[in-house]
Amino acid sequence: MDMNKFSQWMDLAKKYQTGDFWDGIFDQSSFDEWMKTQFDPNQSSDTARKSEKRKNFPPTDIIVTDGEILVLFDLAGYVKEHIHLSVSGTKLLIKGNNHQLMAGEVIQQERYHGPFERVIQLPEPTFPDQIRAKFTNGLLYVSYQRQFLKEEQVNIE
Repeated sequence: MDMNKFSQWMDLAKKYQTGDFWDGIFDQSSFDEWMKTQFDPNQSSDTARKSEKRKNFPPTDIIVTDGEILVLFDLAGYVKEHIHLSVSGTKLLIKGNNHQLMAGEVIQQERYHGPFERVIQLPEPTFPDQIRAKFTNGLLYVSYQRQFLKEEQVNIE
């Protein structure tokens, strides 16, 4: 790919497209990281893939119901003693460590092993004493009751 032509095309496209159109297309931080990994001869694509995988590990689902918020982490092969969970307002931090189960030469490795840390943005704030966490069959269920169920009127003086 000719980077000069690509850069010229981007500059031209930005002139004709206004607003936050490009925000959804290219989140600047992730775009810069992608560019660095694609065109930096010092960084292998395998290293870049591992870095990207680690940043999005563990896979996470967030479900909001009428009365509860549920965050589900996929942590197959981990044990709860090696997982740390903390909360501050709307930020949930999960970190942990896991070691490869078997010794020997790895021919194919798709599952992530090693230390991880991820901050999840919660849809509503909570306190640590209001969170319930349960680890079952490689899934970590984290839930808390919603406190802001409806919009409330504010008086203006």
